[in-house]
Amino acid sequence: MVTSAVEKIDDTKVKLSITIDPDEVSSALDQAVTRLSQSVKVPGFRPGKKVPLKVLEGRLGKGAVREEAIREAFPGFYSQALSEHEISPVGPPEFDVDAFEPGAEGAFTATVDVRPEFEVPEFEGMTITHPEWELTDEELHANLDQVRERFAEVETVERPAQKGDFVTVTISGKKADGTEVEEASAEDMLYQVPEEDTDSELDTQLVGASAGDVLEFTDVLGPDYPDGLAGQEISFTAIVKEVKVKTLPELDDEFALTASEFDTIDELMDDLRTQAGAEKRQMAVANLRGAVIEAIAELVEIPLPESLVEEEQRFRLNRLAHQAQHAGLSMDQFLSIAGGDDPQALMDQIREESENTVKAQLVVDEIGQKVGITVEREDLGQEVARQAMRMGRDPNEIAEMMLHPDRIGALYADAYRRKTIDHVLEHVEITDAPPPEPEPEESEVEDTEPTELEDTEPTELEDTDVEETEADEEE
Repeated sequence: MVTSAVEKIDDTKVKLSITIDPDEVSSALDQAVTRLSQSVKVPGFRPGKKVPLKVLEGRLGKGAVREEAIREAFPGFYSQALSEHEISPVGPPEFDVDAFEPGAEGAFTATVDVRPEFEVPEFEGMTITHPEWELTDEELHANLDQVRERFAEVETVERPAQKGDFVTVTISGKKADGTEVEEASAEDMLYQVPEEDTDSELDTQLVGASAGDVLEFTDVLGPDYPDGLAGQEISFTAIVKEVKVKTLPELDDEFALTASEFDTIDELMDDLRTQAGAEKRQMAVANLRGAVIEAIAELVEIPLPESLVEEEQRFRLNRLAHQAQHAGLSMDQFLSIAGGDDPQALMDQIREESENTVKAQLVVDEIGQKVGITVEREDLGQEVARQAMRMGRDPNEIAEMMLHPDRIGALYADAYRRKTIDHVLEHVEITDAPPPEPEPEESEVEDTEPTELEDTEPTELEDTDVEETEADEEE
């Protein structure tokens, strides 16, 4: 028999005190002995034959059987207590064992984070300004400049280098003992002098330098250099070979013929305006979903479960780690570069963003419960189709991946929150919204429910990243 009591520690944490009668304790220990007997070789006993408790303890140590019993039995005792008190944890428990010995009553506590209780702010009739969705002339020309950059030409000039110019330079970096630093050396490197002032002595020396000049200076290596080099003062010799200027092509019909399938620059600009305008509109619609939840969340104070905030922080740091790996940097180097002079400010920003995301999740989930949002099979199918389209992969392939027990709950959560935000958008007043897009032709509408989801039952809602979901749409 297992009995339990619950104590509220604060608004986001409870402690379960669980008591196990001696028979349950003995049974758990006996089962642990049986399992260990099958995997541990004990002299004098045939493989698989049950070994007496004291013999096992002599072989493995006194606490080994107890630890095995606790590891296997406590999750079941804990689940019984959760069900008895109707508790839905949002993070892993912290166990503290008070007693668990043969022939005696067992006792342990489990401290766990739970969802806070709060009232959802009234949002019906709330006014939300739609994010800017119309393409500006500046944005159109920025897109044109991106196309021009792809067809830019770099030409050698007979004058000193200026900010924004390119130089061909051979550079050699040496330590105080004369040893060359390969990571700080390069031959015939094409380097652009930054437009803005920097702390780099190379950038300072190159402004005003001409072809044939030999520049000698010292500088401290930055945090993007490998461990052991970052922070060292190095002597540099830089030989300027050429000074070059990048020239962008003129915006005329000849450029349109070179850069596109269009005959005139007007046709190219019209096509860019259509494409870039559609992309900005899609991004604005995605941003609207986040903006409406953010506006509602600002109306309420919610105590945040620390385990959820830490989980969100880990997610964001893992994403940064992947970016660092892709850039060939260590995580510390990446954070130093991204954080500039104050890497801690970046960590503080990640913490704040994590808290905002968790708060948004809690608000969306609470609204969904209040208004009675349910997720059907077709909702899951549509969510799979949406993610497949975003990733450019076959919906059936994504469905197979999402049907894994570790992922189906997250899929359900995404669909649940998407439907909840759709409900909210139907009940708020949106100003400055774009005109509705024309309905697609019937032949363009595809079935979005993969057959693999036909017999799928939704499982318990798991916490997913609302911000990431909205960012997916922006992509």
